[in-house]
Amino acid sequence: MGSVERTIRCWCDRLDAAFQLGASEPTQLGIAGSALSKSDDSAAVSKANERLVHASQAARFSVELKDKETELVLSNACSFTSLVSSRWGHDPQRHRKLGQYLMRSASEARIQQTVLLVAVGSAVEPWARRASKLTGASMLRIGFEERAGRSRPQILVRCSGHVMMTRDQGAITMADRIDALYVRRSGHIEHCLIKRLEQPTHHQLRVGITSLPNCAGFQLMQAGAIGWFVPEQTEPADPVRKSVHVGSSGERVAVKQSSGQEPQAGLFAARAWLEEMDGWLVHCTRASNGPWPDETRAQYQDTILTGDSQHANRTALDALSRIIQSRQLLASAIVSSREYPVVCFSAVPLLRLLQQRCFRAHVHRWDYEPYGIAVRLEVVRRLGGLPVIYGQPEDREKLSSGQRFRYQALGKSVDWRKEKEWRIAGNLPLRTLQEDDVRVFALDSPLARESLIDIPWGLTLLERETRRLSKKTQNGGLSEIWKAV
Repeated sequence: MGSVERTIRCWCDRLDAAFQLGASEPTQLGIAGSALSKSDDSAAVSKANERLVHASQAARFSVELKDKETELVLSNACSFTSLVSSRWGHDPQRHRKLGQYLMRSASEARIQQTVLLVAVGSAVEPWARRASKLTGASMLRIGFEERAGRSRPQILVRCSGHVMMTRDQGAITMADRIDALYVRRSGHIEHCLIKRLEQPTHHQLRVGITSLPNCAGFQLMQAGAIGWFVPEQTEPADPVRKSVHVGSSGERVAVKQSSGQEPQAGLFAARAWLEEMDGWLVHCTRASNGPWPDETRAQYQDTILTGDSQHANRTALDALSRIIQSRQLLASAIVSSREYPVVCFSAVPLLRLLQQRCFRAHVHRWDYEPYGIAVRLEVVRRLGGLPVIYGQPEDREKLSSGQRFRYQALGKSVDWRKEKEWRIAGNLPLRTLQEDDVRVFALDSPLARESLIDIPWGLTLLERETRRLSKKTQNGGLSEIWKAV
């Protein structure tokens, strides 16, 4: 029996034992066609040399290989490691931390000639595919039964009986070793791993030990898993902090301060624009829980997996710093149709806009953050910017194709007209504007003063005072009072 046949038989035997479908009996090995289904096995077997199938007569499990390339990977493998993980969420810092575990596992797999097994549709699959490409590690995707709309996996596991088996259960059962990057306490994956540890020959199980909430790493260690810790890579601290000081004549002067000292007070540019009606349009930045507007998903994953910790910093302040560095506002389709990426502004004066901001629970963020860029209204109009057209869904189709970027639904629970939104179709190159036509604003902090140095436009730092009101409001009875430093 060849190495591929032995591997497939081992997988089926493990699945048989785990799901108690009967002891393994003499196996039936054959070659099946690419269109193998539950109803025409005999016809498929006649198509030789296309797909290898193994089935246990007693257990009714079978494993199909997609093509000869998959068979070659199996024949050259020394062992198999399943990658499993609870959901990664949307936090780039969490992505980077778990990415360190993933890259370590993939690098070791390449050196040890271990093939990584990943369940199709699992939380770790898209990240594992990128890690495999970056490290050169061999990886095979396992599918459990057919799923409409999905590309066919390299390994397809079928069962002719009524077996309640999840993809995580299958991947954990089949592998020689398991690398659990992050396991949520009391979750399904933790339950599957504990079952695996209870088996007499459970082989090796490594579990990531993280500081993330609800991490089940220590509990699994007590059950017999090997604790796995990847130390955080730290960058050398900058001994010098920078801030910006405005001299008596109004010019901005860069000032260096030793770490630990309080930044100098007495900031910044002119403040009248903060409450000026019909003079300025405000663009607030927000944190990015994924790719930047000009970054693909694959580029984001590669950056998180291979870059230093700075690449995972994607707060509203980081977004503002990126705009300043690139000297342009990038269009996106977060609030508009994907057909019409736009740059959005509000005609509400900045202090009033921040005063009425609220936390949107359904998207887990504030609608406005105290960081961003303001541009003179007349400049935006000259560059093609126009006020939004609010209406019902059917009103959008009544607009010409050149005006549809302006459409915005009125809203059901929120009347969006109060935002007085303006839009520009496409990017806005700030480098082409006069210095006095642009303002930068940010919540005052040592980090903001350090980040927003040597900028080409006027800078206004903000501070807020939180007051509790006797009347209940949507912000929990709290009112924010905003003003310039």
